Amino acid sequence: MTLFFNILVLLVGLIVAQPAAADDLLMACAVLEDPSGTLTITDVVGRDFTPIASALSKGYTSSAFWLRVQVRAPLKGNEVVLRLRPTFLDEIRLFEPDAGAPRDWKTRVTGDRYAYAARDRPSIIPSFVVNVTAPQATYYLRLTTTSTLRFDVDALEPHEADRKDHQLDLLQEFFVLLMVWLLLWAIHDYRHHRQAVVGLFCVHQTVYILDTLAVTGYLAPWMPSSFPALADHLTSILICTVTFTCLLFSRALFKLYAPPPMLMRWLDLLLLSFPIELAAMALGHAGLALHINAVALLVQLPCLMLLVFALRPEQVPHHRVLQVICGLLGLLMALLQISILGGLDFIDSDLRTVLILIVYGVANSTLVAMMLYERSRQLRRQARQSALELELAKRSLDLERQLKEQAETQARTDYLTGLYNRRHFAQLAEREIARSISQQLPMSLLMIDVDHFKSINDTWGHAVGDEVLQRVAQLIKATLRDLDIAGRIGGEEFSVVLLETAGEPAREIAQRICTTIENTLMTWQAGVQVQVTVSIGLSALNHRQVDLDKLLREADQALYEAKQAGRNRISY
Repeated sequence: MTLFFNILVLLVGLIVAQPAAADDLLMACAVLEDPSGTLTITDVVGRDFTPIASALSKGYTSSAFWLRVQVRAPLKGNEVVLRLRPTFLDEIRLFEPDAGAPRDWKTRVTGDRYAYAARDRPSIIPSFVVNVTAPQATYYLRLTTTSTLRFDVDALEPHEADRKDHQLDLLQEFFVLLMVWLLLWAIHDYRHHRQAVVGLFCVHQTVYILDTLAVTGYLAPWMPSSFPALADHLTSILICTVTFTCLLFSRALFKLYAPPPMLMRWLDLLLLSFPIELAAMALGHAGLALHINAVALLVQLPCLMLLVFALRPEQVPHHRVLQVICGLLGLLMALLQISILGGLDFIDSDLRTVLILIVYGVANSTLVAMMLYERSRQLRRQARQSALELELAKRSLDLERQLKEQAETQARTDYLTGLYNRRHFAQLAEREIARSISQQLPMSLLMIDVDHFKSINDTWGHAVGDEVLQRVAQLIKATLRDLDIAGRIGGEEFSVVLLETAGEPAREIAQRICTTIENTLMTWQAGVQVQVTVSIGLSALNHRQVDLDKLLREADQALYEAKQAGRNRISY
């Protein structure tokens, strides 16, 4: 029992723990239902859409749904990833304006009926990569599916989308490893004791692992490109099969406690729904089969709850323990229905799909583990101790590594702007000066000063002043090349080392920084608008044997001349 709760608490903690807040670029989302499924993009563009949040649930429906999403441009670059969940949506078609022909629409399609290799990104989450070059852009999406229709959409920068995919992968890997471990343990016990209930659990466990992988999209990469719809068909079959194997296992388990025959007959009747579902799918009515399965599942739950409270003789596990476990499974099933209806908003949308599947699987699988407890006490104790020690050691190492990385980052960077601080900038600059001298490479150094910064602080306050410094630092970094070095060396002063660059190319980079900052109107929520300019002093190595202090003094003198000449300019 203790092992069960330890695993459950660990899983819930991993799932509910929120990641760092993502910068969702989705500005607005609206939906239009197409009951006939015949509307085209030309038809829907002029129609009224119903505004919604980023998620919607409509249950089993034959309607097509159109989404209109407005996406703002990212701060850096122009690529945005539109992600649609869940993974078992049959078809998601994107319509985006054709820049070459404003009245035409370009279209792309994805979903679990389309080849995984043809997706914009190698991700189990169906997604499209779009280029948002204007401040904002509008896209249309058409969704259809034979299963329950619910969706959740977001718009993320590529690196953030990759981070979320990686988080889901880690969670899924943890789940599969745990489920396979329990399955192998049950197979080992069945080989030694040949208990029918354990054998049926092995079958159900295998189907449940495959079902979870299918529902969460992890079977799609393994499907042949010549038959991409196989993933969708397998998912429908596994959804119905997992309900059937769960009934078989539950019937064998409850039979050990001599339950009332009438309730057992209800389970026998529910078992008959499975061949009906298979026949419906064979005739091409997968949606009907899934609907029948959902009804059978809803009937199965109260039937099992009645059975568990009618148990008579004592077995292993104790019937009280069985009641607690089945009550928990009932609660998890209720949470699953709430999740399908769009609830559980406190959980990250990417994790919502797998939350109940994984916790339910762990709870159900642990039931058999408890049955094997008395015969495997010593093995369980050793496995638990090893697992906990390994987890604690891993957490300790992760925490130590995180603290070390955090300390190293804080020692190198300026707390306000994120650029290198004066000390680390000087170390890097001195190293590059020595390299440039030894290899006879050109190199230039810029001193950048925000014009009239004191008046900004005096007029708008230090909070706005800090924002100005942060924006200026972002603009400087965005203008530079990857090999250049930028740092904040004090107050409103920044310095940049332009590697392997001198003369006119260095002046062009300095001018680009100056122009970019001048053309950027900085606006805050309180309505404050500030136009900022900078003055830049430029010095160059020019094949001399000089040190960093010499270059800084020369660039500082040039900066002083730029200030004297009227500011918002470059002096060499």
